[in-house]
Amino acid sequence: MSGVVLHIGLPKTATTTLQKSVFPKLSGVCYAGKHIPGYGYTSVELGRAMHALMRADSVLGDVVPAFAEAVSEVSATCGASTLVISSESLAHPSARDIGLVATRLAAAVPQARILISIRAQTDLVRSWYRSHGRFAQYMFTHKRESERIRSSLSQREWWDFVSRDPDAGLLAMLDFDAIVECYARLFPNRVTVLPMEWMRVDPSRFARSLAGLLGADPAACEQALEGAHENRGLSKREVCAARVCSMLGVSADFLEHRSQGVIRRWLAAGGAADEKLAPVIGEFIRTRYAKGNSRLSSRFGLDLSSWGYATSDDVLLGD
Repeated sequence: MSGVVLHIGLPKTATTTLQKSVFPKLSGVCYAGKHIPGYGYTSVELGRAMHALMRADSVLGDVVPAFAEAVSEVSATCGASTLVISSESLAHPSARDIGLVATRLAAAVPQARILISIRAQTDLVRSWYRSHGRFAQYMFTHKRESERIRSSLSQREWWDFVSRDPDAGLLAMLDFDAIVECYARLFPNRVTVLPMEWMRVDPSRFARSLAGLLGADPAACEQALEGAHENRGLSKREVCAARVCSMLGVSADFLEHRSQGVIRRWLAAGGAADEKLAPVIGEFIRTRYAKGNSRLSSRFGLDLSSWGYATSDDVLLGD
């Protein structure tokens, strides 16, 4: 199998692990980015075209030709049977419109194969709050002009901001069924859905599915996955340090990835700061996304309920 694979890596679904530890290490696969920790792409032109594809306003012009040309140039020179392009921002609250991004991708690379990685919404939201929400990052929400956002938010305060716009931002990103349906319509019979949970409970199955899509060796894929883990949960010390950075106006992005520095090791050594998800948030997720998760399960033969995804059966049992 050859061609272009676009990884629509939903944030907090092991995308960094795949980008850093798997895609670049597979024979026969050319990984064009994004690369960790530099966040760059194989070519400057591809990076610029990716950014425009995800963020540019359509009234300013058509960004599709530049992206198509950049992908074509990398494909022609990479010397591999499969070209992989991966980015969380393709289906991220910071994207101008998830559906618009998908439409642009289909126009630019119509024969591409699509990989969409997912994770139980409750776990994803907890991880998102842990890494970003508590620091008021990636808010993208309506705010009253006189309203001030503190540098450190409780779960409930953060969720109040997030849920103000139920049809955009994080809440749109959590509708996996809608996102998959959009890509399935634009890329018929070329969409693969990989639950992050497979990586933990059945790594061989995850590796086989990923390798089959990429045309790679399953054993090599599984070996690359072994022990690979990025973006671990923050310690209480790291959360405290990030809050201080936020108050001082300093970016706390250095906390998101592992580092061998003495200070980093000391910060990471403290107790974990992994809060449980507030019941009201869990109930919102359960009622809003259960039907979509059930449809997704049926369409792809995935037993999402057993991995903690809310489904219609769960809602009926809860009632």
